This record gives sequence, C-alpha cells and structure tokens, in this order.
Amino acid sequence: MFRFYNANPLGRHVNDCTVRAISRATDRSWDELYRELSEYAQELAVMPDNVFYIEAYLSERFQKIYSCKHNDKITVGEFVERNPYGTYLITMRGHITCAENGIIYDTFDPSDRFVWSVYRI
Repeated sequence: MFRFYNANPLGRHVNDCTVRAISRATDRSWDELYRELSEYAQELAVMPDNVFYIEAYLSERFQKIYSCKHNDKITVGEFVERNPYGTYLITMRGHITCAENGIIYDTFDPSDRFVWSVYRI
C-alpha cells in the first residue's frame, strides 16, 4: 500500500509535501509545481505551507470528494483500501500525500493518520 517517493530534485527530506504530492498526482515536475505554488501563495500574501492556502489551491483545481466530519473519521490507509482505483490528493493534519491505484506515494507511510480532505485528480 506504501511506496517511497521523493520528487525533490536534490533528494532532500524537507517540508515540501505539497509540492511532492501534487507533482506526483499531476505528472508535473517538482520545479514547475514549486514555482506555481510559490506564485499562488504570493498572490494571497500567505506562506506556501498555510493549510487554508493549500485547501484553496486544491479546491480551485480538483474535485473534493471527501471532507472529514467529527463522527466519520477514516485513516489514509482505510480510504486507500476503499478506493483502490484512481489518483487522489489526501490532506491530513500537517501533511498531504498522493495515492494512485491503491498505493500511497510519499517519503513515509501516513496510513494511520486521519484524513481531512480528499481530492480526485
């Protein structure tokens, strides 16, 4: 269910999960996404790791198919098991990941974290 993936061009393990996840989901380069996300954050006058900025960016571009409510929490792993086909961007507290066809692509396995939102690509 998990496969190591790090699109960072220098192989660094830094706070770039948004860039990594979206670049994987959209088949675009890390550099291209970094530039686009930086410009978008500048337009909104926020830092690129601001959760509201990330949700706004995703909502403008992709279909939101799940939003957590207090009584229906599911983990990333549970979501991926229930949705084995397709490409998804999954947000959670302090992180975003990409799942494609039943596999989570990330620098660590976030399967046990609770989902905030899911966007279908």
